[in-house]
Amino acid sequence: MVFAEDSTYDATVTTDSGSYTVPVEVEGGEVTAVHWPNGGDMTVSGAEISGGEASGYNSRGDTVDISIDDYNDDSGEGEE
Repeated sequence: MVFAEDSTYDATVTTDSGSYTVPVEVEGGEVTAVHWPNGGDMTVSGAEISGGEASGYNSRGDTVDISIDDYNDDSGEGEE
């Protein structure tokens, strides 16, 4: 299932160093980047969104868990 639209969304991002509420970039149903408040960006790989949640890896191979705030799947498909 593909997330409603490619765009930037607010999300809670958890890494080894803690949890942060930051903007994330969504493209093709995956989180592709995290935008840190200090102006830096972190590329994320393999973070396909399911039910507003995603888990992927940064460029060092560390796990990145993502929970998109106010998740809304407008695909019209019901999955239970």
